[in-house]
Amino acid sequence: MDDKTLSGYIPTYGDRIAARRFCLENSGASTKESRKNSLLEKLKEKMGINENEKKPDHEEAFVSKRKRTYAKNNRWAEKKTRKIELGWIHEGKQVRKRRGGGTRTFDVPKDSKKADILQYAKDLFFPSGKSKFGRWEVFSHDILDYQEEAVFDEDVTVGELYSALKMGILRFYLCTRRFSNDEDDEEVYDRGKTHVNNVTQRTDSHQGDEEAFHTVVISSSESRNADEDVLLDTSEVMIGPYLGEPLPCQLDDTVIDEPFLQFEEDDLVITSITLPPTNTAVSSPDTSISNEAISSAGSYDVVCITIKLHRVTIMEEMISQFKDPALLIHPLKYTYIDEKGADADGVSRDVYAAFWSEFVDNTAEGEEFRVPSLSPKWQEEEWKSMGRILLKGFQDHGYFPCRLAPVFTVALIFGENQVSDDLLFESLLFYLSQSDRDLITRALKEDLSDEDRDEVLDLMDRLDVSVLPTKENLKGLLLKVAHKQLIQKPAYAAEKMSLVASHFLKEAFQSPQDVLQMYEDKKPTTRKLLKLLTASPTTQAEKQSFRFLHQYIRGLDDTGLRRMFRFLTGSDVICVDKVEVLFTPVDGLARRPVAHTCGPLLELPWTYTSYPELRNELDNVLAAKSSYEFSIA
Repeated sequence: MDDKTLSGYIPTYGDRIAARRFCLENSGASTKESRKNSLLEKLKEKMGINENEKKPDHEEAFVSKRKRTYAKNNRWAEKKTRKIELGWIHEGKQVRKRRGGGTRTFDVPKDSKKADILQYAKDLFFPSGKSKFGRWEVFSHDILDYQEEAVFDEDVTVGELYSALKMGILRFYLCTRRFSNDEDDEEVYDRGKTHVNNVTQRTDSHQGDEEAFHTVVISSSESRNADEDVLLDTSEVMIGPYLGEPLPCQLDDTVIDEPFLQFEEDDLVITSITLPPTNTAVSSPDTSISNEAISSAGSYDVVCITIKLHRVTIMEEMISQFKDPALLIHPLKYTYIDEKGADADGVSRDVYAAFWSEFVDNTAEGEEFRVPSLSPKWQEEEWKSMGRILLKGFQDHGYFPCRLAPVFTVALIFGENQVSDDLLFESLLFYLSQSDRDLITRALKEDLSDEDRDEVLDLMDRLDVSVLPTKENLKGLLLKVAHKQLIQKPAYAAEKMSLVASHFLKEAFQSPQDVLQMYEDKKPTTRKLLKLLTASPTTQAEKQSFRFLHQYIRGLDDTGLRRMFRFLTGSDVICVDKVEVLFTPVDGLARRPVAHTCGPLLELPWTYTSYPELRNELDNVLAAKSSYEFSIA
């Protein structure tokens, strides 16, 4: 249509230009779209996809699925193998990886049958026809399915089982049992370890949800017939938590508990087994059963439990582990994963200090003195667990978290009725910030200016006090605030922690005054730290370095003193009688103070020529995040 004809329909010249442009652009797009559709049609034709095929009525609402007609009758497009998992059950117990078992995952031909799987199992678990339990020939063999039931059909293939069961991956087990006439075979067990005489272990009861605590005693005469390789060769219980859900292979390696409940009068040595870590909580075992069984066994060595922890998740892991009350009756040692320190009390002190430091810094309210803040993720069992941590640290190492408000500690041990008004008021002052503390002190002693009066009103508003404060009623109002903040709010935490800790702490502290004296004795001060240092400098350079150290300590504030105590002893409160100082000739880039918390001992270079050199190096050591990590085995 020319412009003259188009003007009869669109009189305005500008509108005619716009209309022509629209038509040109739309025509180009339709050409591209038609070309694209043509290519898609050709591709669908090659792939054998027919969109015009009539669908059943019940499928009309769904998008049609592509049919893999291009793979039909194509034997090269079909998979020839399938993946399976294969484990090993020996004498009714799953064999762990360290014993040559575990779960193996590999591909097998789809036409593999029971005999083929048995051969695969022999090659994997009995290389060269031998295992740590003996030769292949001395056992009976069978293949079990994922339900641990025997595979009776000898001719069924792996591919047929996948088609029938519709499982993501099939699992089989090699089942072996010893022939009765081969008990004396010298290669039955590969023994290189001493016999286990007595095992104390915790386990879940198989009859229900109730858990039990079993004391297992294997007499010397019967230890040869016990499966010692399942009872691992260690005198320590290694406990390491899983973060999140355990993997299937970790569950496969769990030791099945079948204790021998049998007691003998002979002298026994109490050792322990290594339990696989678990992420499930264990209820309170009856410790009286364990103690009674142990006392009837004669002379014994103490069971030592080693707990392995990650430093970055220490609070969660400690709370999880101490849900088990049995930890209170055994000596504990700790190790940090990926750190070299061996525990001779120093690592243990550091564990308790790290736990309570993280707890107070992240989950407690207040300033210098703090009280626990209730959290939805912590219920009765978690608070009881923290009570056990508090008790165990004080029992074994004299460690007590003195940043907890004294009024909270007194209420936890003796109850709320033993808390005096003076203690309540003093704890409140240190619960508040330094500026608020100074403001309250001025308000109680003298008339306030208009500016200070406004600040007092603001403080009362922040503490949810609706009564107008005056010089006469201010202390009474603050006592009510202190009771609410320091007693009422953390009451649930104090109650649950008290259930597990107060009975022993009442024996250690006869009165609230003893608790306050403990706070005073354990508080780090400059004078106490200088008094703890013991050294024997013999040269002028050693005496000079020792004087520099004294000068540095005198310049530390309260936070710096806590960090210094933590660096030297592993604890941020006083738990040791002395800190030995040993002088070393280290110089250059390698020069630095080195602390051994288990001693405790400080290696101090005598090569410092000025105080700023020592101050700079100690500042760097104490400020570094790695200053608390154990890098010396």
